[in-house]
Amino acid sequence: MRRPLAVERLGQVNLFAQSLDAELNLQQDVFGARVLRRWGDGPAGSRHALVLIHRTGVETFAPTTPGGAVALRSDGNGPGWESLQWQVSSLGDAVTALREHGVRVGEDAAGRAFVRPQDMHGLAIGLTDRRAESHDRDLVDRKPTFRSDEHALGLVGGATVKVVAAQPEKAAADLAALVGREAYAVERRHLNMAGHGVRFDDHAVEYVGSATGSRADLAGGHLVERGERIFCLTFTVRDLLAARTFLVGRDVRFQQFGRHSLLLAPVDAGGARIEITDTD
Repeated sequence: MRRPLAVERLGQVNLFAQSLDAELNLQQDVFGARVLRRWGDGPAGSRHALVLIHRTGVETFAPTTPGGAVALRSDGNGPGWESLQWQVSSLGDAVTALREHGVRVGEDAAGRAFVRPQDMHGLAIGLTDRRAESHDRDLVDRKPTFRSDEHALGLVGGATVKVVAAQPEKAAADLAALVGREAYAVERRHLNMAGHGVRFDDHAVEYVGSATGSRADLAGGHLVERGERIFCLTFTVRDLLAARTFLVGRDVRFQQFGRHSLLLAPVDAGGARIEITDTD
């Protein structure tokens, strides 16, 4: 019997941006992010920052050298959400579980494992059994950057990573079988999307596709232009109207879809779509 991949929690979501400073300004000014660490300008020709947005860690990569590894990767894939990292209790057990499920795994000398997006319907995954810096959200003596009733956005709960896939239902079923959890199905009518996902303790992964098979709507257009890939990171708020008013006051551009969803313009989010919603 194949063992499930035991995911303890979300370590972080990784973002490729053109400008680290511009991205940090958005993360801090709009989302109240707490900067945990900044580093870079090494052989990869890049600068990095790890921040905590409510309960979600986000690491941003920005190139500093045109021919560097990060610049070449960013040029090939474009800016946007790149991957997520999961914390596991044992990297060896995780690699064994993945291989038992027929998923190809790459490993590096730093004690991490990687799953390519081609093998997980557009979702690139990093795995580590080292405690992520963003996990200081659990420390009882740490004061959060803001509480949901203190910050104008009013963030609540964990984030959802939405991935455009050619076969969202199959993608979610494959993920559910891999991690030993139930899959769910949902209609995102305001976005003309059909969603199928898996909920974890501190986040969710949801595969989405055009509800009508269109190649010109949000999901269909993304699939045509960028292939299977992370579409957006979704944050939930208590009060969408209050969040909308806050964004207008910060001159942040967005589109409103129905009564429950605001999509920040990629140009204002480092090329990465961010959705704010008041429903799960």
